[in-house]
Parts: sequence; C-alpha cells; structure tokens
Amino acid sequence: MEEIKDTFLHPVVPLDFQNNYRVGAYLQRYLDGFREKKILGAKCSQCGRVVVPPRKYCGACNLVMEEFVELPQEGTLENFTVGHVTLEKGQLNRADAPYVIGMVRLEGASNSLLAKLDVAPADVKTGMKVKAVWKDQVEGEYTDLDCFQPA
Repeated sequence: MEEIKDTFLHPVVPLDFQNNYRVGAYLQRYLDGFREKKILGAKCSQCGRVVVPPRKYCGACNLVMEEFVELPQEGTLENFTVGHVTLEKGQLNRADAPYVIGMVRLEGASNSLLAKLDVAPADVKTGMKVKAVWKDQVEGEYTDLDCFQPA
C-alpha cells in the first residue's frame, strides 16, 4: 500500500476569524426543530417536493415554499466517502482514525443531507438504512444532530 503521507498537500489558509452570520428564517426554523430533535423540511405546494434543510424557493417550480414538514429520523445512505484528514483553521491534519461522511436521503425527502456516519469504513455500504443520532443535550445548533448510524 502506498505511503499516505506522500499524497497529502499541506495548504495553510488563514481562516481564523469571527463573524456574525444570520442563517435566515428557513434555516433558523430548521435549527429550532433540532431543539426538539426534529428534522424539518419545506414542502412545495405545487409539485410536492420536500427539501431538507428547508429553503424558501422550490428549485423545480420557483415558488415560495411555506409549508414545513417533519421528516422521519431514518433514511438511506446514497453515497459516501472515507475521510483521512481534517481541516481546522485552514490546516489539514491527519485524522485520528478514518471516518465516514455520506449523503443520506431521509424518507419522504426529495434531496439528501450531508452527514457524518457512525459506522466503520469496512462496514459502510451504499443503500444501507441509517437513523439519526442526537446529542443528549440539544441547543438548536447544527452539531445537535451528531451523526447517522445503521438502523
């Protein structure tokens, strides 16, 4: 097997800054749902598409989506990759262990969520059923939805 360290680039980009970024009404409602361990999507009244995280306009109809729907906690892993590095403040670092991130389509959703998966890289398979895992203490933050694991 090829020596991994020879394949890494080590770019350093100064990304250490603070900002006050407002997520907008739709993403705020999505994050408010996290306080109750709910995953919310927006449903188009014309075509019925459900997008998660919710967004204001339907990409197919270009209509304002005003209905919010709760999606189930389970879905299907559509694709994945295994990570070997982490990015922190512009610095690539070797991960402590390989990890899996993937695209999860929740039942009833028209698109997929990018999510961390709690599954060994050797055991992950496209098409596997997964379920959401929440942190014990939720605060309405993106990190409240900790990961997905096999259902």
